Amino acid sequence: VLQESASPESRARWEALARGTMTLDPVDPAEGPMVRLCLLDFIADFANWDNSTVPAYLETARRLTGVAHASLSDPGYQLPVGWAPSPSGSSSKAKSKTDGQGAHPTADGDRLAAWLSSLDSQLASLPRPLVVDPFCGGGSIPLEALRVGADAFASDLNPVPVLLNKVVLEYIPKYGKRLAEEVRKWGAWIKREAEQELAEFYPKDPDGATPIAYLWARTIRCEGPACGAEVPLMRSPWLAKKANHSVALQLVPNRKEKRVDFQIIVKDRGGWVDQANPQSEIPNPQFDGTVKRGSATCLCCGYTTPVARVREQLKSQNGGANSATLTAIATTQSGQSGRSYRLANARDRHAIKRATDTLAQREQLHRGPLSLVPDERFSGVEPRRIPVPQYGIDGFRNLFSNRQLLAMTTLCRLTTEINADEFPERELATAVRCLLALAVDKQADLANSLCAWEPIAECPRHLFGKQAINMVWDFSEGVPTGESSGSWSIQIDRMVHILNSIGNDWAIGHVENASATSHPLPDDVADAVITDPPYYYSVPYADLADFFYVWLRRQLAGELPDLFRSEVTPKDDECVQNLPHSEVAARQKSREFYQDAMARALGESRRITKPLGIGVVVFAHSETDAWESLLNALISAGWVVTGSWPLDTEMASRIVAQRQVTLASSVHLVCRPREDASGAVTESVGEWRD
Repeated sequence: VLQESASPESRARWEALARGTMTLDPVDPAEGPMVRLCLLDFIADFANWDNSTVPAYLETARRLTGVAHASLSDPGYQLPVGWAPSPSGSSSKAKSKTDGQGAHPTADGDRLAAWLSSLDSQLASLPRPLVVDPFCGGGSIPLEALRVGADAFASDLNPVPVLLNKVVLEYIPKYGKRLAEEVRKWGAWIKREAEQELAEFYPKDPDGATPIAYLWARTIRCEGPACGAEVPLMRSPWLAKKANHSVALQLVPNRKEKRVDFQIIVKDRGGWVDQANPQSEIPNPQFDGTVKRGSATCLCCGYTTPVARVREQLKSQNGGANSATLTAIATTQSGQSGRSYRLANARDRHAIKRATDTLAQREQLHRGPLSLVPDERFSGVEPRRIPVPQYGIDGFRNLFSNRQLLAMTTLCRLTTEINADEFPERELATAVRCLLALAVDKQADLANSLCAWEPIAECPRHLFGKQAINMVWDFSEGVPTGESSGSWSIQIDRMVHILNSIGNDWAIGHVENASATSHPLPDDVADAVITDPPYYYSVPYADLADFFYVWLRRQLAGELPDLFRSEVTPKDDECVQNLPHSEVAARQKSREFYQDAMARALGESRRITKPLGIGVVVFAHSETDAWESLLNALISAGWVVTGSWPLDTEMASRIVAQRQVTLASSVHLVCRPREDASGAVTESVGEWRD
């Protein structure tokens, strides 16, 4: 199986070894031992996504991990005896016989299978190596540690990644496929209940068409002399932008009423026509928006309101989500392919008003330790990554329109109403609620007023296309009770697909909510500390995580009270530097803070690592200041770097890479504790050039 899916380079080397025309002895001293090259071949092939869940790769990886750990832990360790390959070229009485898979076992193969069984029994009786990740984040490092046969201890200061790791490292290996079944069952129950409550707020059209998205534009008043017209803030008028299906809005100035009206036009045989009157050609359609670099141009008088005044006007509207104008509705029709578009009508506006009134009633009647709608606010220390407070969106409530809040609070409430008595054990009910809460968070990512409309895919685009919360002038509102992008059913289907496809064949790990600067493990217990720590000022992790945390807290505070006790995620001890900004400089963390906190965290990592253990620190930054801070922290923490591996880990097409200088590689720094026999830190740090 390994040979069938190996790269051509790896396959050639393995086949040469099998034929006996190549040995494991060093061929080229510069390349090192052949066994090392073969191991690197295996790692490269295993890193192929298509091979990630192939049992043969997992079994081989676990044997290699076990043998390596046993060998390093016990200099006298011996592999099981009883197997050696036949000499090259010798004949075998047991000639090839196929197993239906294309393999040809021989007598050697039979003996090898028996030997591997003996090896597996031996390794099962030995302790597994412990891999620790004190900045576990999304959990890929501890997950892979478990998958290749190690034990894993994951921790993080931030409750959101802790929850993610609990799901992946604890719940999935414990409950396996049962989780997918329960998530599908209860996700469908939530959908039925939500449809009953929310149907009137997303009504079908009289002709049977089903709205799948509502398109909005925030508005300001033109500040031109004697004008005062309402200006829709739009970056683009495109609704559909495909070779065989092009639809756009035309913005028509209505100077008498001091507003802009809308007209839907479609491309027909090379020209543009009015959708409502296909006989009416549009000779010079306009495809420019009204906003450029934050300033808004009025179509009635031509005056451009500067960005500072646009911000002030939107501040008075709390961001403008609930005072936006409804520009168009995307619909689908049973029996017809593709999307259709129409203009808003009184029926649409009535449904929106009913949603606003219902939300207000529910808030008034709500009783509980937390507000129905998240009223928590942004910290305000990252105005470059999270500039929306400049436009009046200073809290999480204002990221959503009232109808979106009504849908979100309904889904949140329903996840808490799942009947735990229908589960055989309480923790399984907790696991299912956690997965459904994460699905609600994904819903929030696709159901807020910063989701742009994607005219090529013809669907809402989710907020977190990059690690920031940026302003969006015209936004799209999906229908959570529908079947298209932005709907609850899509989130559940994807969640179930993930649970069924990633497998669960790994040991149960351990996850804790803890600071890397005060690690809960005792001295000298970790065989390896492998971690991907915060990248200087690249990402405001905690500020971004709050977007998800405020919704998770409303669903899981009763289930996991220790994890969701604080109003927002911890920030005082977060090991980051803030992106420098003069307006909030006094409240931001400096380079010195980052370096000191990282040194304490890496010092704790060295403390818990065995004297002969290993550390791997993953880091990527294009600024030399960032590298200097990290390397100084490593030195002061008592580590010595013994090697570095630049690995291509970043997508070249990601948005940030298109706009600024970034690295395609993450550098994996291999380290050893810089200790003497007594455990005291030594002074020698080696030559950085080496």
